[in-house]
Amino acid sequence: MCEHSGLEAAAATAGGRFCACARECCSFAVRLLPPRRDQRTRGAMQNNSNAETEAASYRRRYYKRCQGPHWFPCAQPHGACLAKELICNGIDNCVNGEDERNCPGRSSSYLQRNCSSHTEYMCQDRSCIPLDFVCDGKADCADNSDETAGCKQSTSSCTNGHLCANGRCLQRKQWVCDGVDDCGDNSDERECDKFCQPSLGKFMCRNRSQCLSLDKVCDGQTQCSDGSDESETCHAKPDCSTKTCPTGSTCHMLPNSGPECYCPKGFRMAKYMQRCEDIDECQEQEEDESQQQCSQRCENTSGSYRCSCDAGYELNPSDNRTCQVQQEHVPLLLYTTQVAVMGMQLDRSLRPHVYGVASNLSKVIGVAYDGDHIYWTNIQNEAESIVRAKGDGSLAEILLTSGLDAPEDLAVDWLTHNIYFTDNVMQHIAVCSADALSCAPLVTEDVQQPRSLALWPQRGLMFWTDWGVKPMIGRAAMDGRQAHAIVNDNIHWPNGIALDMHQDRIYWVDGKLGSLQSVRSDGSARRSVLEGLLKHPYGLAIFEDQLYWSDWHTKSLHACHKHTGKNHRVLVRDRTIYAVHVYHPAKQPRLAHACESARCSHLCLLSEPSLGGYSCACPAGMLLAPDQRRCLQQQKRQRLFIGAGQQLLELEHTTFGRHLVSASHSLPCYIHELLYNPLNNSLFIADNLQHVIFVFDLLATGAEPALQPLVQHNLGNISGMALDSQAQNLYWTDAERNVIEVYSLRTHQRALVRFFSGGEQPIGLSVMPQAGFLFVALKARRYTHIDRLPLTGRGPQLHVFEQELGDDDIKFIADTDGHTLYWSDSDTGRISYTNYMKTQAQLFRAKLRRPYSLALLQQDLFWTEIGTPSIFWTHKHNIGLRKRFELEPNVAGASVSSGLFSGASGIFRHTLPARLVLAGSSSLPSAATTPAHACVVHNGGCSHICVSAGQDHSACLCPAGYVYSDASNRTCTESLDCEFRCRDSGECLTSAHRCNAHQDCLDNSDELDCATTKRLRFRCALQEFACHDGELCLERRKRCDGHKDCHDNSDELHCSQFDRSKLCHQMQHACDNGKCVDSSVWCDGQDDCGDNSDEQRCLATETHCTVGQFQCSSGSCIASSWECDGKIDCSDASDEHDKCGRKQCAPNMHRCLLGQCLDAKLVCDGHNDCGDQSDELNCSEQPKLDISCGDQYQCSSNLRICLPVTARCNGSAECPRGEDEADCGEMCSIYEFKCRSIGQCIRQEFRCDGERDCDDGSDEQHCEQRNATTAAQSWASQGRACTSQQFDCHDGECVDLSRVCNGFADCSNGHDEGAQCESACRPPQLCQHKCQATPAGAICSCNPGYRLDSDQRSCVDIDECAAQPTEQACAQLCENTPGSYHCQCYPDFMLRQDRTSCKSIEARAALLFSSYDELRNMTEEPVSLQLAWQANDTAISGFDVDLHRQRGYFSSSEQQVLYQMDLEQRTPRAALRLSNPSKLAVEWTTGNVYVISGSAATELRVCNFAAKMCARLLQLTQPHLTLQALAVDALNARMFYAAKRSESYQQPSSQIYMARLDGSRRELMLRKQRSYVTALAVDTHQQLLYFTDLHSRTLEVLSYKSRSGGLQRQAYVMLQKSNAVMHPTGLSVYENHAYIVNMGSKEAVRCQLYAQRLCTSINLNVLNAQHIVVAGISRQPLAAANPCQHAHCAGMCVLAAYGYECLCGDVITPESQACPAGSTSELNMPSFGADSSSSSSSSFWLFGLFVIFGLVAAGFGYMYYQWRQRGHHRDLNINLHFQNPLATLLNTKLQVGTTELPLQDTRAGNLPTVVGDGATGAGAGGSLPSILEHLETPSDHGSPAGDYNDDVHARLVP
Repeated sequence: MCEHSGLEAAAATAGGRFCACARECCSFAVRLLPPRRDQRTRGAMQNNSNAETEAASYRRRYYKRCQGPHWFPCAQPHGACLAKELICNGIDNCVNGEDERNCPGRSSSYLQRNCSSHTEYMCQDRSCIPLDFVCDGKADCADNSDETAGCKQSTSSCTNGHLCANGRCLQRKQWVCDGVDDCGDNSDERECDKFCQPSLGKFMCRNRSQCLSLDKVCDGQTQCSDGSDESETCHAKPDCSTKTCPTGSTCHMLPNSGPECYCPKGFRMAKYMQRCEDIDECQEQEEDESQQQCSQRCENTSGSYRCSCDAGYELNPSDNRTCQVQQEHVPLLLYTTQVAVMGMQLDRSLRPHVYGVASNLSKVIGVAYDGDHIYWTNIQNEAESIVRAKGDGSLAEILLTSGLDAPEDLAVDWLTHNIYFTDNVMQHIAVCSADALSCAPLVTEDVQQPRSLALWPQRGLMFWTDWGVKPMIGRAAMDGRQAHAIVNDNIHWPNGIALDMHQDRIYWVDGKLGSLQSVRSDGSARRSVLEGLLKHPYGLAIFEDQLYWSDWHTKSLHACHKHTGKNHRVLVRDRTIYAVHVYHPAKQPRLAHACESARCSHLCLLSEPSLGGYSCACPAGMLLAPDQRRCLQQQKRQRLFIGAGQQLLELEHTTFGRHLVSASHSLPCYIHELLYNPLNNSLFIADNLQHVIFVFDLLATGAEPALQPLVQHNLGNISGMALDSQAQNLYWTDAERNVIEVYSLRTHQRALVRFFSGGEQPIGLSVMPQAGFLFVALKARRYTHIDRLPLTGRGPQLHVFEQELGDDDIKFIADTDGHTLYWSDSDTGRISYTNYMKTQAQLFRAKLRRPYSLALLQQDLFWTEIGTPSIFWTHKHNIGLRKRFELEPNVAGASVSSGLFSGASGIFRHTLPARLVLAGSSSLPSAATTPAHACVVHNGGCSHICVSAGQDHSACLCPAGYVYSDASNRTCTESLDCEFRCRDSGECLTSAHRCNAHQDCLDNSDELDCATTKRLRFRCALQEFACHDGELCLERRKRCDGHKDCHDNSDELHCSQFDRSKLCHQMQHACDNGKCVDSSVWCDGQDDCGDNSDEQRCLATETHCTVGQFQCSSGSCIASSWECDGKIDCSDASDEHDKCGRKQCAPNMHRCLLGQCLDAKLVCDGHNDCGDQSDELNCSEQPKLDISCGDQYQCSSNLRICLPVTARCNGSAECPRGEDEADCGEMCSIYEFKCRSIGQCIRQEFRCDGERDCDDGSDEQHCEQRNATTAAQSWASQGRACTSQQFDCHDGECVDLSRVCNGFADCSNGHDEGAQCESACRPPQLCQHKCQATPAGAICSCNPGYRLDSDQRSCVDIDECAAQPTEQACAQLCENTPGSYHCQCYPDFMLRQDRTSCKSIEARAALLFSSYDELRNMTEEPVSLQLAWQANDTAISGFDVDLHRQRGYFSSSEQQVLYQMDLEQRTPRAALRLSNPSKLAVEWTTGNVYVISGSAATELRVCNFAAKMCARLLQLTQPHLTLQALAVDALNARMFYAAKRSESYQQPSSQIYMARLDGSRRELMLRKQRSYVTALAVDTHQQLLYFTDLHSRTLEVLSYKSRSGGLQRQAYVMLQKSNAVMHPTGLSVYENHAYIVNMGSKEAVRCQLYAQRLCTSINLNVLNAQHIVVAGISRQPLAAANPCQHAHCAGMCVLAAYGYECLCGDVITPESQACPAGSTSELNMPSFGADSSSSSSSSFWLFGLFVIFGLVAAGFGYMYYQWRQRGHHRDLNINLHFQNPLATLLNTKLQVGTTELPLQDTRAGNLPTVVGDGATGAGAGGSLPSILEHLETPSDHGSPAGDYNDDVHARLVP
């Protein structure tokens, strides 16, 4: 609750009409803390009400007295009373600055300042007061120096005013003899003739020493010092007795003239008539303002006059002349200081109270208040706007932005609520409706620099100041008619203007003249109120008889009397004060007006009664109809569409007026790309989460869903869309699949336009149908470029722009009318443009903050910037200012409305996405002027897809998997039907039509060369050599063997370069030169062999793919598993053909809203597994358990689980859903940056952007070390270093080298041009490759793939393949070539089309990860999440899979059991007893499982389920040393383990070992201090070991290839302190990518281990994913031989250095030796035979019963222990239950130690055996004796140490 401040009292005193408090404390202004009606008694409520009344009275008392703590009184008598927030704010608000004294933490020197010599007087205590206060008879200085020394100073400096007798200087001589004692000693009113005249009953002595009453003249007594009041004439004749005076007058004798007649007061002698006539005092007041007596209205009476007031005012009873407002409402004065709107309450009986109304603003100038809302203008560059807020400054909303350039002042018509404003850049006076939806300029002629504005709605008039070349005071009707100047002479800088409607006068201040002047509304009776006193007046307001103005020079607010300028005082000081406005209801009387009955459709504007009282007006773009009421649309207003996540906004754009959000839609899709379709008024929406392109019908009525899928299969990451409206085709770029595709909106067919290989990603697209080409932005590894290619995709691909392009997002928009292409470059912070017919890049805007999406509406270009809620726009020709408005989410609980434009409030409930996307509506060209395109007429003659080839031309394209059937290229047929293509006519024939003695080709080419061509019965395999005559296929070894095997001798041609040493495997193509290339890049249009032999014989009749391969239409062969996998692998995309269809969710799975498939078991389980909450919708509520854990931590996912408080955020998830590790210092996404000290997450692009986003500022630290191409680079920095491709102008500017020495000064200082530009690169050239001339000489550079040698001239080849693991260019194998390199893959992989990465040839892999007691399986196409298996209430400690045997293994340290699962059936097969098993790894050659075990994780064991035993290979004996991670490479027969040493008060250290699979030949690979290795993973092909380090937050790699010379192994950091490695717990490597899970994160991370090492996230939607395995068969390559296949071990067989070893338990035994008794002690799974009766003796029965009772007792003891550990409310059930998709359990349970293991074979209902993988159940379960027969006594410790083989002894780690 906020502290009650004086602001509350201010509003309370004002009667609640105006809330003057801070936003958070405003409720009292409406109601003063009303009592809550709860369960309290009425008496308690009454007491509370009394307390509140007392509190209100307390606040009012301190308000009136201006006392602390909420108020501060300035030292002046009746000085301002400041709100507490103005105290010690660094700004003097009191006139003497006492509010900034004695401020804590501020030195005394702060208080000392120099007074302004022109406007202030410095007291002896160095305080400053206004000069007006000096020698005024009142002590204003604390030391009274202004009345002592100040009077002396005043005497010497009073040159332009009047010096009083007491030394005071009157600033204006007009104050002398005005009837008012201004000097204080009446010296200014002495010797004043005009007030001492006989007609007024006065007589002036001749020496002007006295003014006497007439009755004292000629009375016989001398009063004048010179005796001039008496003379002989006084007593001479004629006298009054003989004088005839008019009726009512009296006669007086005068010393000079004798008898004179004088009329009584209020009358005067009529001219030329002897009679007394009434003086019309009211008329004289109008003619001479100095004679004014009445404030407002004056009524003449006989001999006098009567003052009266307008409604809302009353006469001051003390003088009956002055009008003052009635006391119902307290007047409010508002003023602006650019950064704030301030309020001052003008209570007559109190000090003026000053407080802030709205703060933290920018460039606020004008202000107005209509009693309901405060309005102000903002002239900040690019944010020009008119803002409306509540009376307390809250709920601010931008009313108007469009059409504003410099809105300096505004005024509100309180009758119609129209808003009038001036704009000195647009040079007009304009008006907007109250909602700002309709705006129109009113006065545009002779308006140059309009400043201030005043309205007179009762008369329909407005007045303004203009300080342009022809300064003036202007007047017009409020509808803009009859505009003219009323003052245009002797005026220079007219600023503020104020209207006194009560006396029909206009006041203004002149900044240059320093004057305050007045004139009547018709321009007559000009008067000067103050001159010379004002230094630089700006704002002006009037209230009652007081004028209020601001002065820039003195930074203060002044006041004086409106008639005389007297009572001048300084009210308050502040920053530079601008506009001044006074509000009181009496100043804005509510009256009937003409617009109340008018029927204007848009704007009704009041006008002068002589002009009809009103007129209707229309906003920009509309015309007034003949009926003068309705507005007719000239052109349809265009709409801007904004995509923000799942929200779609429709915004009506206007060049002048308020942007209106006409509609908002919440869609079941995420808007990544947006495109308007003018053909049917719809939108194309690309959703990269669901991988669907939707169509949103903007005209949908509700009968059908507005959102419909258009393309929903074979889509990746759509990075751009463009529409060819004339051919009605939709184009898009797919950055994931590296393609441009087209979709016909007429035929609904889809075709590939261009596939980009070599790692180029298309990231932006724009089409020019009239020109027949498109532009595409391509992002490669080394650079980004913009290319142009035909819309057909056929033809040259031209690089048009590649200089000065960044490495991030590039988006296009085309202006076809102006042939202009715009593009945004978010990395360089630029928007550029070109004439796309000439392609010369020009800069449009620079130094932007990551511009992103673009849109064109009429003449305006719109764009968004990444990470900002702003939408910017400017004229498309870059004229005028940049404008913007902002979208803000409606945060729950926010006290301030976010509605910046109509309709926006409440749309966004959460934070906005980083990327807002735009689309603009457009209209189609008129059908009358534009003929129909060829594609529209009969589809251009195309069978499938017709595309534009220019304005009047078309071409045909075929869908994937189709080819042209003839040479006309109009009809498409399936590629399988095209085995032979006619040579000239181009028809497609099957091979049966070749040489069949029948002409099938029009050119008869099918029957040519038949005599020499024999039809083959077979086609050559990839690894075979095809003779050039096509007659034979030879084994590759016969190529270049010196023997002619081909009839045409082609096998012995070109043998000089043939390499016989290379052997190609079945997935490779044998080149003619002996080189092997993957069949996936064969016949793809690129020379991979080097002799182009891979691009020959590419027809279907000449190629043959092997079994397990798919043949592309181009002739390439890819793995059959790659077909229809959603990723393009053929260069012609024929593998992703239309027959692939869309993958649907299985019947037993739930489809999430975002498209992924979810196991039905996970639906309605109380957890958000979909990620969009759709799996938890419409679920029946489950009864809540009333369970309490007391002081312990209770898991929300299972209320029965109670954990110690220390389990919270301990780095290990104990709750089933990991909620105990949630929110443990923000776990940021990989797309976010984590602030250092507070764990705050911000968007990655906010890093180093020049603005502080982290509360601790850590996002702006160490930015100089950040890579220049980082996504968050700030391009606003002027001092950034120039890159190697830029020229340094030496003034902080950089220009591209290509622009140096081009004959044009690109540097601002011209340093890029010089004398050596012409001669630097003349022959003979110094450079080997490239030469760039510069003013300083030549700069050499090299072709790609080369680098400069030390001489800076020569170029040497870069060996890209010799790079370290952190810099390797290829995913797997690399072959260096001159100037380049070639990537290759291992036999289990083939090269992708990017020619860098390798893809597994086997079936798709699955991602397995553990979540407490669940193992989940995630697959692609579609994205599916299933439960692989689940063990209730038993955490999975580790798991791995054997994909060759389809077996899964997982351990439970809690149950001390190792389990084996059948992956196909998803059923448990067997279990082994093991002491505290944790991490495990499968050795897939033999099927052995390696496990870390032991109570302290000090043992490493190998287990074999077929042998039913485990053996200990290693045991750590050193203290404080524990095993943490384990990995196995079965291909190279190596195992790896990591041990952690952790001692008290020391940082942990890690050791990584490599050993043989039998534990022998250990090698310490790495010892790392301050390290905590948490996970290991191997790349078996490259022999690389990857590991994650929790302490250093790194992913590192070690090579374990054989070393020579004893070289030390070195670890390389792949990722460091990235959000991908926050709290790593699991790691897996597959297809040269690392998969990482972090504790507390809902995402898994997939990171490249080559090239750029980019990372992407995979949503898991669990917080406790601890282990991760990619189940891909290529991750487990088989060795050439398995020695254990031929072994005859009685126990288990383990691979060793020289073959294998046999183990019986922990003992190594000879192959022929049987295992001794007890060697299978670790086996906890019985083998069952047929049903047989027990033949045991009675002693065996007794022994059995004994064992049973012992086990039962131990079991109950163990369960009690577990019950105590987990909380008293947990069920006493710690059994391991396998749930669906595994089978439910039978009642048969296996007693293992103290644990019951219920197991089941679901196929036969029997317990499984454990003899090999082929073992099956052999009975119904057996009786109890038969089960006990096979149970052994568990032995956790194994045999005594002395019984171990010597080799086993050697494996103990010292």
